Amino acid sequence: MKNYKNISLTILFFAFVLLPFLGCENTSDEQIYMTFDKVDYVIDFPNTFKLSESKTPQVDIVGLSDFTIFDSLLILGTKKSDGLWDLYSLPDYQPLGSFLKRGDGPEEFMQGPGASMKNKIVKESGQIIAYIYDFEKGSIKRFNISESIKSKELHLSTMEKILPPFLFDFVMLDSAEIFIREIGDFDTHQIRFIVNENNKKIEMPFLEKLNETAISKGKNINILSTIIKSSPLGNRLVEMPVFLNYINLYSPNGEFYKTICVGDKLFDISVVQEQEEWSWASHFSNVSVFDGFFGVVYHEEKRKKSPSILLFDLEGSPLAELELENHITSFDIDFNSMELYTFDSENDKFLKYNIQNVLSEIGLSKL
Repeated sequence: MKNYKNISLTILFFAFVLLPFLGCENTSDEQIYMTFDKVDYVIDFPNTFKLSESKTPQVDIVGLSDFTIFDSLLILGTKKSDGLWDLYSLPDYQPLGSFLKRGDGPEEFMQGPGASMKNKIVKESGQIIAYIYDFEKGSIKRFNISESIKSKELHLSTMEKILPPFLFDFVMLDSAEIFIREIGDFDTHQIRFIVNENNKKIEMPFLEKLNETAISKGKNINILSTIIKSSPLGNRLVEMPVFLNYINLYSPNGEFYKTICVGDKLFDISVVQEQEEWSWASHFSNVSVFDGFFGVVYHEEKRKKSPSILLFDLEGSPLAELELENHITSFDIDFNSMELYTFDSENDKFLKYNIQNVLSEIGLSKL
């Protein structure tokens, strides 16, 4: 591993020695970081691979918004009103059906649920089940994908657990506990907690620093926007801020937590909030978590340079950087064929790359 710095310092130390974000003067007396005390700085990766020779998957991508891969199933989230999820088999791309409708009915969604966010897809007794958070209604839908494919009819039910609507994040840890993130204190910060099987709110003391991170009143709460996803076993949560240059990695029980900064300086929220919103740059656009590792889409210069996919193990150690030839906003991996799929929501480009040699060389495989 080359030039890898692992430094654990307090946030107070950073407040005195870090240079301001993007070279701008800090207009605040206090620098603000949504981080843990332990921060690892990643300057370089031990392995770098340039991905080329892409292929186009043979699926209809008209109206594609996002996608996810589960086992040998490709799920395409669409912008259609009837058929919000299109299902295909892998690797032959046979269409398996189009399900979920937009609307206000009991089995409909007012806003189409994304295929890659705010849901959990699992296997139960050999059947593929998707638990989907209904953003407007605050309910959880249980979508039996296997039965729907088999009968060619929708098998969808509403669970008894009631959650607040409009949650920023919904992560189903298991059948009993759900991790959520909601806005608080006059739209100045965000609160993370767990709801258990009895609908009881469970505080997480180790997340106090993240929960207390606040912007000034009247500033745009989207500065604190993050995407949170869990590992398949639920033992790690990866929280990826969109407009900052670091990732928070932790276990739900608080036994493990740290911040990973990509670069040698943390971006200062007190500086970002004083900038014009049009000047904000998305440094991360997507996170995918697998057995044993996770990856984020990292943009060094938005739309000026092709992004990279940065891979880390679940302890936060850097594994590899995958340099891309095209712009992308999200990715996933088909471990059966050892292919990496990418999608760019700005130009509707859906591609795949063979990464068998990459995964083999860095010792990654599906457990």
